[in-house]
Amino acid sequence: SSVSSLDAMNSSHLAQPFADGPGAQPELEEFALGSLSWPSLGRIAASVAGAVPDAYTLGDGVGCVIAIAINIASSALTVCGFVLQKKANESPARCTIGDIKISTKWIVGVSVGIVLPIPAQVLAYSLAPMSLLTPLSGVSVALNMAFAPCFLGERLQRWPDVPACISILVGTLLTTLAGPRHNKQFNFGELMSLLGRATFLWALLALLFTVFGCIQYMRRRRTQLEHSAQARPDNPNIVEVILPALVAALCGCLTNISLKASGELMKGGAEFSNCAVWLLSAGVSALVQLNYVNRGLRLYLQTVFFPVYSALLVLTNTFYGLIFYNEYEDLLSEAGRCILFSIGIGFIVLGIFMFRMRRSDGDAAEAVNQQLTAELADTGMCSRPGWSRTPTTSPIRELVVGVVGTGGEEARLSAR
Repeated sequence: SSVSSLDAMNSSHLAQPFADGPGAQPELEEFALGSLSWPSLGRIAASVAGAVPDAYTLGDGVGCVIAIAINIASSALTVCGFVLQKKANESPARCTIGDIKISTKWIVGVSVGIVLPIPAQVLAYSLAPMSLLTPLSGVSVALNMAFAPCFLGERLQRWPDVPACISILVGTLLTTLAGPRHNKQFNFGELMSLLGRATFLWALLALLFTVFGCIQYMRRRRTQLEHSAQARPDNPNIVEVILPALVAALCGCLTNISLKASGELMKGGAEFSNCAVWLLSAGVSALVQLNYVNRGLRLYLQTVFFPVYSALLVLTNTFYGLIFYNEYEDLLSEAGRCILFSIGIGFIVLGIFMFRMRRSDGDAAEAVNQQLTAELADTGMCSRPGWSRTPTTSPIRELVVGVVGTGGEEARLSAR
């Protein structure tokens, strides 16, 4: 991609302190508050630490390898953070904000799973295309399949959990292989131009409409959705699982786009104020993302919710990353890569809906059913203790049928 003359002048100015060799020290004038730049801070850290490779001079191939390694490490931190947040949602909290239960364990989980990976993600996104890195979050699906049963005591069902996770992993691998390999560099003006493109604005409008619709639906049917999650802990309604996962994933893709933009600006030597605009945007969308991630963890097993959320995050990141950064041009230039990419997306979608085949625990479902019956009787909605055994068309029966569904094991539970 083309680089403006201003950027070229800035780059040559910043490279001047190192013209006499790697051990040369930067000029003191460069550290005036008004001209402080991210590359100068990076060079200071590199000169203090010793012989550290300059990421800005790495070739595309080496940069992609480093970015992939960083992304895998971030995935491990993310899964650990999810485990801690899940435990926090199951424990008493000091206070609750939205769907977030604030506690010491939750703060540690957010620090490990979100705060620590952010600098790593910014660096990774500055070294490789977004659509190449985001599919690698499928690695976290495999890690979650091992961590959730071990640390949370959740029961892993070999069918369909293992095939579903494998399908998601295969899909992420195919989309990674088909993704673009050349990273484009953008300055602040070019990023703002990309933000104002009609194609992205229409895509952004569809994103906001979807997020608003899902939030409104969850708000109006909050009680029914929570009862449904309690009645079907092992095989939740996959559409209901998708609701918070989709909102979190859509907000997450905006977060990652902003983080990549910040990484590009830091890499190009932009002023802190320009980087702060994108970091602020990332912070706003990250708050909404965090809220609905915690909602999903509170209602559903991490063994189910995390793969669905991760797969949706892959799809939304890839789709909107391709649109915003014009990376789809490289993808569409070769029919074979485009077909491979589409097949990968198909495997991801297949993996998500395979979780619908999970089996329910009959004893647990019956216990929850009895608990719901007692709660409804206490509220005066039901006057007869045996109402749940009488197949009538009362509002109570309609409520239960609407909560647990109408097929298979769900129908038998409704009849009881």
